[in-house]
Amino acid sequence: MRSLRAWLARLAGSVVPGTHEAELDAELQSHLDMHIDDNLRAGMTPDEARRQALIRLGGLAQVRENYRDRAGLPALDHLVQDLRIGARMLRRNPTFTGVAILTLGLGIGANAAIFSLFSAVLLRPLPYPDPDRLVLVWATNTRTGDMEDVASYPDVEDWRTLNKSFAGMAAFTTRSATIAGGEQAELVPALQLMPGFFETIGVGPALGRAFTSEDQAALSRVVLLSDSAWKRRFAGRNDVLGQTLRINEAAHIVIGVMPAGFSVSPAEAEEIYMVLPREMDRNHGYLRTVARLRPQVSRAAAQEDMARIARQIADQHPRSNRYVGANVVPLVDAIAHDVKPGLLICLGVVAIVLLIACTNVANLLLARNAVRRKELALRTALGASRRRLTQQLLTESLLIALAGGALGLLLATWIAPLLASMLAEHFAIPRLEATRTDGLVLAFTLLVSLVTALLIGGVHALAVGSSNPSGSLRESSRTTSAGARGGRIRSLLVITETALALVLLAGAGALLKTLLIMSSTAPGFTASNGLAIGLRLPASKTGSKQARVTYYEAVMESVGRVPGVTSAALVSSLPLSGGSDSLGFHIAGRPDPERGYFSANFNIVSAGYFRTMGVPVRAGREFTDRDSAAAAPSIVINESAARRFWPGEEALGRQITVDPAKTPLTVVGVVGDVRQMSLGSAARPEIYLNFVQPTPDWPHLTLVVRTAADPAPLVPSIKAAVQSADRGVPIDQMDTLDEVLAASLAEPRVYTLLLGAFAGLALALAAVGLYGVVAYSASQRTHEMGIRQALGAARGDILRLVLREGLLLSLTGTVIGLVGAVAVTRLLTSIVSTVEPGDPLTLVAVSALLMGVALGATCLPAARASRVDPLVALRYE
Repeated sequence: MRSLRAWLARLAGSVVPGTHEAELDAELQSHLDMHIDDNLRAGMTPDEARRQALIRLGGLAQVRENYRDRAGLPALDHLVQDLRIGARMLRRNPTFTGVAILTLGLGIGANAAIFSLFSAVLLRPLPYPDPDRLVLVWATNTRTGDMEDVASYPDVEDWRTLNKSFAGMAAFTTRSATIAGGEQAELVPALQLMPGFFETIGVGPALGRAFTSEDQAALSRVVLLSDSAWKRRFAGRNDVLGQTLRINEAAHIVIGVMPAGFSVSPAEAEEIYMVLPREMDRNHGYLRTVARLRPQVSRAAAQEDMARIARQIADQHPRSNRYVGANVVPLVDAIAHDVKPGLLICLGVVAIVLLIACTNVANLLLARNAVRRKELALRTALGASRRRLTQQLLTESLLIALAGGALGLLLATWIAPLLASMLAEHFAIPRLEATRTDGLVLAFTLLVSLVTALLIGGVHALAVGSSNPSGSLRESSRTTSAGARGGRIRSLLVITETALALVLLAGAGALLKTLLIMSSTAPGFTASNGLAIGLRLPASKTGSKQARVTYYEAVMESVGRVPGVTSAALVSSLPLSGGSDSLGFHIAGRPDPERGYFSANFNIVSAGYFRTMGVPVRAGREFTDRDSAAAAPSIVINESAARRFWPGEEALGRQITVDPAKTPLTVVGVVGDVRQMSLGSAARPEIYLNFVQPTPDWPHLTLVVRTAADPAPLVPSIKAAVQSADRGVPIDQMDTLDEVLAASLAEPRVYTLLLGAFAGLALALAAVGLYGVVAYSASQRTHEMGIRQALGAARGDILRLVLREGLLLSLTGTVIGLVGAVAVTRLLTSIVSTVEPGDPLTLVAVSALLMGVALGATCLPAARASRVDPLVALRYE
């Protein structure tokens, strides 16, 4: 208790300084008077008596200081004093203060904005009870190295039965479901769930009940609705339970409604939930599995448990599970798996921008402290320790960093929502709508500000600590320099920020080159005046090929009668859709390769498809109405297939067979290559089958329509024509081919824009930093420049001298940055696979750009130095 009272008294002495000053002065004066009286009685003169009394006391100032230290908290007193001094110094230099705060504000703001996105997607807890205990159990394939694969139903059942680590486990799969009603059937996102799924994640229906094992065993047609589907289809009525909804041409009874905001799918919020039927084929993997860890069970322990189970299943079922394992990952990581690399790269990029900003501010502080060198030397001479000077410099850096952090936080609150809305237009990023500046972002910004202060203040103190007080006091104010060590540190900072800027420029340049190449790549079809309509057939039409053919022919005939439509055709995999089908086949008269068959992409199209899409026919013909089901089966191949399978030969008339039909298919035409996967992926050999002839199963096709002019005004008429064929068939999508083409470029365009913006900011900061160092160095060498010119040096010599200094720093940073540039471009392949890592042309181009900017930043101070009048310079010195 006594020590607490003493500590509180010392705290009061620090918080309310001067409380005991009067008592202290009176007590000191009393002691001094007593010592003087003693000395006078001893026979000393009054002056000598006072002098000896002061010596005995040890000096009034020192006694007062010691008393204050004991009466208060010295560390707090020093901090308050340093804050006052630092604030006063910053107020005296408003231009420097403004530039430093703005520079750090841009760097910290960029970090806070990207962290806001990162926090919303990956760090914020999932909206489930105890979300840290929720995991996703992936199947793995040890043969291919795939660590995140879907599992079969029997495997999931064995996992759930044999595990000792989970309190609950259930699987789900995403589906599209057709809901009938109204003028046209509607295709909605849906989930099929194992019973126990909602109990595992800890969220139950807001109305009604969840699925039970009896529902699954009896194949009950029951359904749960999302909150949005309930409100949209039943107006939020409480009597929804027991209502009937026609889904996939079958009546389903509504047994529950999920809470508002609840969804499972990371890509698109589902509207309905259905029971997952049991399927006992272990070779059919299609399920993702959610599990909840038991209390006190770690993820590592669960991983060991699942590995044991996987080995046990593999021993029992070697044909299907020899290479199947299990991988346990946190559910939050699994949900954002696809976007995590991109967000991490963005965080790394903005961290580099902040480092460049820090080097700039550190350089500004070093230049400014050259003017304060006498002040710091005088404080050292008067007894200030290096520790106290370092603390003062760190405090000034802290004030600048905190002000920059406050500005950055304001910028982030404006930038983060803009970034989130831009990304949401092109990417299916889970929980992106939750982006906001919350307490976690505030704590991150504060942490970044503190680290920034330490970086800047550490460099600052390192340079100032090397000064010689006596030498600094003897120097004239005009010729003051920060010393050789300070100059080396400034040069090192410029080299560092130049290297970092080159790394970002190289990344932006690689993405820009990729985007330009993709934009200039011909897709192989004509996009203008084209429309693509995805059609999802109901179950009644997927079982019979004749029913499918009849429906699609009716659709083409109906759409073809719309005024303004010039042609219509069908395709199973639309170009640039990212999807393709690959099948094995045999070439007549040619031995099979080692694997037993040839392989190529297969696509299913109707007559007139190539004319409708504007795909050129290079040889032979395309499918026509003569290629009926009764005619000899025929195929059309692309140029890549002709070169691959019949190099230097005539492909027309050649035949192939596709197992298990063994029906000869004859090549009747060769068409131009079409970019099926993306504009950045080379065309693969592709074989086109006629949809009315023997083909693999194709339940769903896309209708492509060619119009005489812009198809947008014709969309209502075309949609009505499609509906007239069968209102029970929902329209999956309706996009112009121009929109399909633009969507294929969306991902590289967004990443190029983001990285380009940050690289531009880094380049500007690097240029400002180089200009500041060269300008300061030239100003400190005014006397030298005057002597050089007085001795006969021409202005051109002075110009080249200053230019050489700046360009040498930039060239050194550029060479160092090339190493990091190669590494960064390799990382970019994880978000844009077509990026060419370490492309020499890109590296040369960005290096030239950086050196050009460096030349511009150096020219102005060099020109100013060359115009120095030697007489004025020498007389001023």
